[in-house]
Amino acid sequence: MIGVYNYTVILTYLGVTISFIGIIFSLMGRPDISILCLALAGACDTFDGKVARSKKDRTEKEIIFGIQIDSLCDAICFGVSPAIIAYSLGANTPFGIAVEIVFVLCGVIRLAYFNVLEELKHLHPSGEEQKCYHGLPITSIAIIFPIIFLFKQFMTKPLFILVITFTLLATAFLYITDFKIKKPTNAMVAFIIIFMAIVVLKVLHVF
Repeated sequence: MIGVYNYTVILTYLGVTISFIGIIFSLMGRPDISILCLALAGACDTFDGKVARSKKDRTEKEIIFGIQIDSLCDAICFGVSPAIIAYSLGANTPFGIAVEIVFVLCGVIRLAYFNVLEELKHLHPSGEEQKCYHGLPITSIAIIFPIIFLFKQFMTKPLFILVITFTLLATAFLYITDFKIKKPTNAMVAFIIIFMAIVVLKVLHVF
């Protein structure tokens, strides 16, 4: 069979599977479950690189495949999925649809640019680990959306739809704006995961 099927890509495959389930739930009118799936996909993406790099004997093909499959899955998880969630939440006017198209487009442009940088780094290794992101990481939407959804109960429906729409638009342009964000430390990643778990539990009305 073509492709890679070892443990280095399992979290990437799991993330896109969860995202597709989230898309189905959003179309079924269960945005709470779709938001949960978005957050879980974000958690998978947070650790898939670390899992992949733990395999010291990765072949050249496995490394390149991992970069490509990660971006392709991210396009679905954090590009298409949030746009469909926003549409199902009420951002389904012509303006809302236009914003969702821009969001998906900016997301795939960012991912393609990331792939170019990775390819150049692979061809011309410097030995230095890049310590900053260029632009807003595409997985940021997996943090932003659950937080906004958490405050849905305090907004009227028109206001909530407006907030969702303009959040998508602002996030889209931050994806392709060239500014630097320092990569989080392991401690910061742990804090974000715990914080997101609390937010998601609140969204699901667990407590």
